[in-house]
Amino acid sequence: MRCKKNNYNDTLLIFIIITVLMMSVLFTVCESEKQVSAGFKLPEITHQNKPWTYWWWMGSAVDSTNITKNLEEYYEAGIGGVHIIPIYGAKGYEDRYIAYMSPKWIEMLAFTVSEAKRLDMGVDMTTGTGWPFGGPQLGPEDAASKVRIETFEQKGGDHFTHSLEHKMPQALMAFSRSGELQNVLGEAHKEAGVLQWDVPRGEWTLYAVMQEGTGQQVKRAAPGGEGNVLDYFSLESLYRYLDRFDEAFKPYVGSLSVRAFYNDSYEVYGSNWTDDFLVEFIRLRKYGLNGFLPELLNKGDSDLAARIRHDYNETISDLLLEQFTIPWVNWSHGKGSITRSQSHGSPGNLLDLYAAADIPETEAFGSSGFPIPGLRIDPDMPEHFGKPDILVSKFASSAAHVTGKPLVSSESCTWLGEHFKVALSQIKPEIDALLVSGVNHVFFHGLAYSPKEAPWPGWLFYASTNFAQSNTFWIDLPELNAYIARCQSFLQSGKPANDILLYWPVHDIWRTETDEDGLHHFQVHNANIWLYGTPFFKAAQTMWSRGYTFDYVSDRMLEHIKVSPDGIVSGGNVYRAIVVPGCRYMPVQTLAELTRLAKNGATVIFTGSIPQDIPGLTNINNNRTRFAKLIEPIKQSKHLKEGIRKTIAGKGIYYLGDNLEDMLQEAGIQREQVVDNDVKFIRRTYDKGYHYFLTNLSSEKLDDWITLGVGASSVVLYDPLNQKHGRATVRKVSGGITQVYCCLEPGQSCILQTFDTELVSESEWEYISPAGEGIEIQGQWNVEFIEGGPKLPEGFTTERLASWTDLGDHDARIFGGTARYMVKFHKPSIHADNWRLDLGRVCESARVSLNGAYIGAVWCFPFSIVLGDALKDGENRLEIEVTNLAANRIKDMDSGKVEWKIFHDINFVSIKYNGFDASSWEFIDS
Repeated sequence: MRCKKNNYNDTLLIFIIITVLMMSVLFTVCESEKQVSAGFKLPEITHQNKPWTYWWWMGSAVDSTNITKNLEEYYEAGIGGVHIIPIYGAKGYEDRYIAYMSPKWIEMLAFTVSEAKRLDMGVDMTTGTGWPFGGPQLGPEDAASKVRIETFEQKGGDHFTHSLEHKMPQALMAFSRSGELQNVLGEAHKEAGVLQWDVPRGEWTLYAVMQEGTGQQVKRAAPGGEGNVLDYFSLESLYRYLDRFDEAFKPYVGSLSVRAFYNDSYEVYGSNWTDDFLVEFIRLRKYGLNGFLPELLNKGDSDLAARIRHDYNETISDLLLEQFTIPWVNWSHGKGSITRSQSHGSPGNLLDLYAAADIPETEAFGSSGFPIPGLRIDPDMPEHFGKPDILVSKFASSAAHVTGKPLVSSESCTWLGEHFKVALSQIKPEIDALLVSGVNHVFFHGLAYSPKEAPWPGWLFYASTNFAQSNTFWIDLPELNAYIARCQSFLQSGKPANDILLYWPVHDIWRTETDEDGLHHFQVHNANIWLYGTPFFKAAQTMWSRGYTFDYVSDRMLEHIKVSPDGIVSGGNVYRAIVVPGCRYMPVQTLAELTRLAKNGATVIFTGSIPQDIPGLTNINNNRTRFAKLIEPIKQSKHLKEGIRKTIAGKGIYYLGDNLEDMLQEAGIQREQVVDNDVKFIRRTYDKGYHYFLTNLSSEKLDDWITLGVGASSVVLYDPLNQKHGRATVRKVSGGITQVYCCLEPGQSCILQTFDTELVSESEWEYISPAGEGIEIQGQWNVEFIEGGPKLPEGFTTERLASWTDLGDHDARIFGGTARYMVKFHKPSIHADNWRLDLGRVCESARVSLNGAYIGAVWCFPFSIVLGDALKDGENRLEIEVTNLAANRIKDMDSGKVEWKIFHDINFVSIKYNGFDASSWEFIDS
């Protein structure tokens, strides 16, 4: 379709074009002997299908009246639940602060849960305030700690002294030049904060292992939540931390328990030790660490140092899982609640940590930068934010899929752009990317509780996309919420339908050198450090780009996988193969599990190099012997064809080679060819076939036949934006493969539902295509400002559509809100089956009415809408209500030195984390 172009610098915000559309009449051939099936049915929308939101309680300065008001407004907007996070307060409201976990605070929590239940909404809460876990109940003995290992050269006869300075000695190891090793801590004297030891004959190197607190305090703590951050590696410290909640919840009515307790992303900076770490290391690794302190500091033999490094990281990982995550989950279950947990950032195996929670949660931070034509991307986005990555988000969804957890949540759209500069059209593509990554329980990040009397823009969180009522896009937020709810109603039903398990060789990473704290932190922001460029990532990227469906799997998860006649079974889902990307090191137990699975009928594909050795030092001789026996049959694989070797292992098969896709094809695994059109997808099963969610995040339109990787007798297309659905045109090609005709503009998405029987009750999907050039609506536009602030500007008339910051007066330039555009025009005399209104560039959302009939909202790409029967012969009256960003209004307030930032400077910052000041901004087109 060709549209008349315009100069966007000085014209069109609402460049209106009516485009003639022709319906393509395409039919599906039905065979008379096919079984007839009932048609499409949208799953019932529940509050769990709707998007939820982070809900910051600033200073916990909440009251029952405003809690009800806020929740009712959220409900009307289509939000399904709130996640309470008590944080810092607003200045001037100190007399309203409620101390965290006080009886009054518990009363407000109970009231919130009761009101949410009345409204059919849900409530989650952080197990603490701000982040990470911590508070006033934690003394130094329960606070996050770190280790400092210092070395000293000593000779016989020396008197060694070392100031403790609030450090707790864990070991004092003496290494002699002759190879003697002693832990002399028991011989040393500790007096007046000084460690002393008389050095015996010889030359010695002393390694002083000192534990000290990190000094880290809870970030953005609420009143009553200030204090030390928890030691995440100590079960006793966790229980003492949770004692405060046990005491506070005693009078709490059980029927009003929150749905889920929440654990934020791991941000315990510098913490790498706990009181009994050396004892726990012996328990977990079966040898003592004291004799390998030089290697822990990366001295001496490089392979030995790598093994010690690995075992140290694995021990920290085990402690984080066993001493914190699992006990916290069990404690939550004891309170009648489930858990949501962000595992990213942790110095541990992400898959195991995510899987321990009832709802694993990933995080989308910053902008993905999709090439959708016209999509605005904030030019001030800091580089260190990185970009949301679907293959990173799949760590959370994989953990859920492989262990049979039905929900995967996401902290969504954090810092998607600068404050007051984010539009709904920027949000939808980010949500779509999360949905295809496996997320099916979106949480906005977010909105703050704000009392009715708070002046605009109300109470705000420092680092978010503001989804609250004060944002101008609130008027159209129900449209986004309804879209997400419809998508998630499908994505929360049925089961994942992925073919491949991709093993994550974390042990290779644990052997490599790290930052100062000696640990690997797997953050969503630093995937370039731990993920990109690895054989694992290359395998994942290959499969993702080529349309193969897969989940990640960990060593622990392999232990619980079975093989049935249907395939490889995990979490109630059936897979067809396990892929092991090129890795050098693998635990012997993992190799044993792969051997077990292969003998029982699994297909195991090794791409690149096969494992050569075990990664750590535990039982190294025995484990190496066992490893060699297990790997030998795999090494003895025989040539099958160019680049592929094969071994029969009991009922199963090993494939070896460098070309992963060749081996997947040899294993008979089909790919989804829609990715060849740069369309992303996720596939799930349901009782009559499959659900696909397709999204076009590219710059090119999809208008073609797409080949399905599964069989289908018939297919229904469903548009979750406008709820239109119909029987798609399908055809069978050689081999019984099903093809579906599909059209998606850049930015569009759809649900594709397959049926294993023919449909007759479902009407056909209406494919539309341009039947001619667009016709520009010309005439006099009457522009009237109808809602917003700081006050309603004077209206105006124009025949040239441009930004109202150019066409209007000063009040229009600083206005944030909605204006109504009205024009009268005659319907073109050209024949068409239908007409589409193309709004061109919209800043930022619009609602269209024609001849008094509401047509719909246009708030995302592509900014167009089909008019249908509302377009009449002769004269027509078109009204378009356009809502802009709040940026111009806040620019004016900062230019006038209005004191609206009622937060301490550290608690309201710009996207670059410096002082926020909009006075120098250019006016934003509106």
